[in-house]
Amino acid sequence: MKITVLLFASLKDAAKTSQIELELPEGSLAKDALEALELQFPAIKKWLPHTRIAVAQEYTDQNALLHDGDELALLPPVSGGEFQPHIEVVETEITLEPLVAIVQNQIGGQAGAICSFLGVVRENSKDLEGTFHDDIEYLEYEAYASMAVKQMTKIALEAFEKWGAVVAIVHRVGKLGIGEASVGIVAATPHRGESFEACRYAIEELKQRVPVWKKETAKSGVWWVETSGQNK
Repeated sequence: MKITVLLFASLKDAAKTSQIELELPEGSLAKDALEALELQFPAIKKWLPHTRIAVAQEYTDQNALLHDGDELALLPPVSGGEFQPHIEVVETEITLEPLVAIVQNQIGGQAGAICSFLGVVRENSKDLEGTFHDDIEYLEYEAYASMAVKQMTKIALEAFEKWGAVVAIVHRVGKLGIGEASVGIVAATPHRGESFEACRYAIEELKQRVPVWKKETAKSGVWWVETSGQNK
């Protein structure tokens, strides 16, 4: 059967065309059309997780059954509805399950891989003079919160631009004991490679760019860790 695919805005620019005729087997679903388009136009892949689907000018999902002669429209977010990553600075416990649910909801059925990172407080560290301590009791995190949110948002949007990743980042401040999470990151993408890359990029960039400091309290002393990226 033959269907017509209409592309708009960023999708149109990525494919360098606004209309495509696709030949598909009888019984194909909308997701089969997306897979065929991705193979034919790899540049559109990063936009697909945030694209809405319409058949015969009615919104639907990837499991919609297609028929010969159907018009399938792929619609990027409209002006004012662009992708906004979930970013927070909190004083409460961080768990991954809510973050996973958030990115799954944002990426929809395009999620083929979800990679997560949880940074936790450990019992050993080095102070600013390089002396090793294995008697850490707790840490205290401080942040320039508004700037931290802004920088983490930029990092998440960069991951979206690079890998089409939907990323959520939460950083905790205040007093944290051994084993408690200081930062949680979740990255969802259609394929596993991109999810690993996006998650690693987010934590490495966070360590370098986000204004968060920690004070380590051990039985043997107390010190601030202020060097960008050190021991975070």
